[in-house]
Amino acid sequence: MSEHLNARLFVWFRILFNCRFYYPVFTILFLDLGLSIGEFAALNVVWALTSVVLEVPSGALADRFGRRPLVVAAGVLMVLEMGVLCAMPVGQHDVVLWLFVINRVLSGAAEACASGADEALAYDSLPAGERTTLWPQVMAKLSRGMALGFVVSSITGSVVYDHHTLTSVLHGIGLDITVAKSVAMKLPLLLCLGTALACLLVTLRMTEQRSPAPALAVMQSIRETWASILKTGGWIWRTKAAFALIVFGLVFDSVIRLFLTVASNFYRLVGIEEGWYGVIGTGVSLLGLVMASWMEKSTQVMSARQNFTWLGVAVFGGLMAAAHPQQGWTGIVLVVPLFMSMRFLGFFLSHYLNEIVDSEQRATALSFRGLSMNLAYGLLTLLFGWQTGWVGGHLGLKADDPRVFATALTYWPWWFVGTLLIAGLWLWLRRFSLPANERSGEVARH
Repeated sequence: MSEHLNARLFVWFRILFNCRFYYPVFTILFLDLGLSIGEFAALNVVWALTSVVLEVPSGALADRFGRRPLVVAAGVLMVLEMGVLCAMPVGQHDVVLWLFVINRVLSGAAEACASGADEALAYDSLPAGERTTLWPQVMAKLSRGMALGFVVSSITGSVVYDHHTLTSVLHGIGLDITVAKSVAMKLPLLLCLGTALACLLVTLRMTEQRSPAPALAVMQSIRETWASILKTGGWIWRTKAAFALIVFGLVFDSVIRLFLTVASNFYRLVGIEEGWYGVIGTGVSLLGLVMASWMEKSTQVMSARQNFTWLGVAVFGGLMAAAHPQQGWTGIVLVVPLFMSMRFLGFFLSHYLNEIVDSEQRATALSFRGLSMNLAYGLLTLLFGWQTGWVGGHLGLKADDPRVFATALTYWPWWFVGTLLIAGLWLWLRRFSLPANERSGEVARH
């Protein structure tokens, strides 16, 4: 059936869109291409701002004119962003910087087009009476698929990026080839270009059964699109469960995602060589395979409040481990809760939010979720860039000195606790809270 085909294609789309071969070396790729930590932070702010500006309008367009065109656009933009990365001339700082700006804009636009539209297309394709039951199963399959995808991309990306390891592998299989570092740096990017093309093909196979929107004048269409945005925004503001989910989601997501963004720098801090980064990603992904069934089970046996409570404890524990890093593999094991928390967070937000939002505004509501999280992430990334400069000046060190990064990490657990308490107090004063029942759909909408 087309309904189940869409769900399967959604899983493949998310895997190909998110499991990127350069992720294990994301931070050091920027640095090895000649950029500074400050420029790295600024470029991620560019990504976040692009996503923020386009996020909700893209969701509203998806709800009005169809989700499939937006998902296809995300596939096209991914091909373009990877093409720009592959064109990076190693050693030419100014050119690299501006190409990265273009890449971050294209990447943010791709994220905005996909965010909300892909999930809404897949969710609404399921039989109406079975969505609450089937969607956690789809998300569990996605989690398992993402885990396997990250195993492949992490191992492959880190091995081909390390020219010494890649040369050793080639010699081991009888090929007398010595790979230059400038060549090895491009290989994860070329592999990502291949997956981007595959991702685009997947989007073209998706189908959508919906009545075409009536033909309107351009200005009237713009007015009605913005009216739907304001309507959905008002619904989120008034709906206790939806508003609380988004607020807590952005608090959790921003700090976890920032750590995952700089994870390769943390690996260097604790003395792990680049060739092992893929092993770390593989281990985390294999844990994700085990955790997929736990995610589904946790939404069945615990309420949203209980799930977010234990998740908060796990995040704080992981941030404390990062703030007091232990050398070697012990340091890596202690921050694993942060990697796992991101998976659980995405699962919980998708499950609880999709249950309470109406179909006609689903993509817009999910885009508001993406908007808030990307905005929070962008602001926190900007704050991180400022923080490293301030810490470096205070210690009399350059911002890219490992000791500056290590000192910056000591503030993160308390930032998380502080923002979580402020968010909780604000919601309590407004009498807004996470769903108390086991099923968020049982909670009153207003």
